[in-house]
Amino acid sequence: MVPPNDFLGLMPSWAVIYAATAVCFGSAIAILYVRMFRPILSGKPSGRTDQLPRRIFGSIPYILGQKKVLQSTHITRDRAGMAHATIFWGFLSFSVSYIIFIYGDSINPRFSTTILSETGVRIFGAYLDCLSVALLILIVFAILRRWVFTPNRLKFDLTQKSEAAIILALIALLMISTILAEGFYVAVENSDSHSFLGNALGNWLSNLGITGGGASAIYQFSWWVHLFIILGFAVYIPISKHVHLVGAPIGFVARQLESKGTLTTITDFEEAESFGASKMKDFNQKQLLDAFACAVCGRCTDVCPANITGKMLSPMHVVQGLRYHIADATSVKKESEIPNIIGTRVEKQAVWDCLTCGACTEVCPVGNEPFHPLIDIRRYMVMEEPDIPEGAQAALLSLEQRGHPWSGTTFTRESWYEGLDVRTFQENPEAEYLLWVGCTNALEQRSQSIPRAMVSILNRAGLDFAILGTEETCTGDPARRLGNEYLYQMLAMQNIETFNRYGVKKILTSCPHCFNNLKNEYPHLGGIYNVLHYSELISDLIDRGAIKPVVAIETKMAYHDSCYLGRHNGVYEAPREVAKSIPGLELVEMENCRGNGFCCGAGGGHMWYEEEGTSRVNHARTDQFLETGADTVGVSCPFCMQMMEEGVQSKGASGTRQVK
Repeated sequence: MVPPNDFLGLMPSWAVIYAATAVCFGSAIAILYVRMFRPILSGKPSGRTDQLPRRIFGSIPYILGQKKVLQSTHITRDRAGMAHATIFWGFLSFSVSYIIFIYGDSINPRFSTTILSETGVRIFGAYLDCLSVALLILIVFAILRRWVFTPNRLKFDLTQKSEAAIILALIALLMISTILAEGFYVAVENSDSHSFLGNALGNWLSNLGITGGGASAIYQFSWWVHLFIILGFAVYIPISKHVHLVGAPIGFVARQLESKGTLTTITDFEEAESFGASKMKDFNQKQLLDAFACAVCGRCTDVCPANITGKMLSPMHVVQGLRYHIADATSVKKESEIPNIIGTRVEKQAVWDCLTCGACTEVCPVGNEPFHPLIDIRRYMVMEEPDIPEGAQAALLSLEQRGHPWSGTTFTRESWYEGLDVRTFQENPEAEYLLWVGCTNALEQRSQSIPRAMVSILNRAGLDFAILGTEETCTGDPARRLGNEYLYQMLAMQNIETFNRYGVKKILTSCPHCFNNLKNEYPHLGGIYNVLHYSELISDLIDRGAIKPVVAIETKMAYHDSCYLGRHNGVYEAPREVAKSIPGLELVEMENCRGNGFCCGAGGGHMWYEEEGTSRVNHARTDQFLETGADTVGVSCPFCMQMMEEGVQSKGASGTRQVK
């Protein structure tokens, strides 16, 4: 786009361009500071400024490569993501063109040819022409998809606001005005443009006799309209949902480098005025940033098992509720006037609906972590109010009094290994591995078969291991997910003291919740160990030939990915490799598997309190299993085993289907 020489004959174009840019961008920066950055900085430090080189360079594929948007590229299911990525790359390409052809050429008409060469300008111009046409086609696609053939995730109230229509209209006007400006420039100057569309339109206009003053006026009008739309974007973005263009890149730099299931650890129990989060200043800076980074696309709510089964929880509404709370907090003069977010912007029931399964985080295209602020709200509700479901309260009381959440059990931590060849660390203090049994495997009758089988395998492989026996207590994970951080840390420190007394270095777990907690969260308290899930060790033993499955199991098995093993820790292949090594076993996949797996319904402490609503998450997952036609559903978590067994029984399929 060749800039006009002046603005309405009053001022040189460059002066108007740079003055208008300074005003608009200055206004945008001021708005961003007041509405976004100042509230974010009022939050608690998130600890996400460490390892800056890794954060910055690691964020490039997410920002420029749109890695999260394009994590799935199925031609029929993921066209919207590919379209969004194309529009984003178009945004970057046109931004570069504005620097060259508007800001550069308005000062020096030969600026573009100096840095690109004549040939380079024509190639870049042809690329922009193709991009303009592609973007106009994609805008039509977006309009049809959003308002005609609307998918479920775009039917929510928040996704039906007018902001999307405004942005699409402005992008369309940008593309149309650039083509018009190029075409009428060619008609006025009777010379070629670097735009082949501009040349074609200009020659057609010339043949029609549309030249001279009228064409010049339309050229200048189109050019200035184009510029002011660009600058209008700068002012509109900070006050709309499209502020995610600013928030998302920062969010990717501040992304979680630990396992996705790792929660923040409270370190100031003695000094803190309150625990958890109920007002803006209680949330950490990354959580507040997520409120502005949210693209309001509905993907998180669309995959949330709680929402799918009719619960109140909608991760998108939680994140946007936090943004509305920020607006509430910044609109009053006194801190005492700031309303509590609970019950005003986020409903209590939604807080307890969350399974912490991480499905929302997995699909979020801007890297948000919606369930993290929910855990902080739980902490406030449990440790400050308290306000907690009855079953969850019973589990916490049992943890406090008995060191485990199973209040009704008659078993002890010694019951499961009666008659087995297994020693405790007191008897074998030099053991290489600590076999961490866990509360459910030790104290729930059906689950006791899991550690008994593990002992048999470890003995057959000749590994040197031991257990803690009566010295084992809960990791504290249930207390942590239910919001009682203080109780969690008490239990965790008790275990760390025991581990360190025996010099434990390697821990083998069969529960993914224990695995995640010991591996990723104990280090926050100084407990650093090499933690393995049993499927990883067994897969390795089979690969090395230390053990070999020889008994054939003639069954067709669908594997269920545990959220805390798969999505939160990336262990997908080991359980499948173990299953494949069993003679006679045919392994099949459910439609929702691996990163797109569906929670069993026990996560987030739901093992110990009942779901609200008429539909249960584990029943929905059981339906997905039954759709495969498999005889068996394979699990790698004692919670999943219980939930899937109840699901199979509720569907009347216990006679023909089994859980292993």
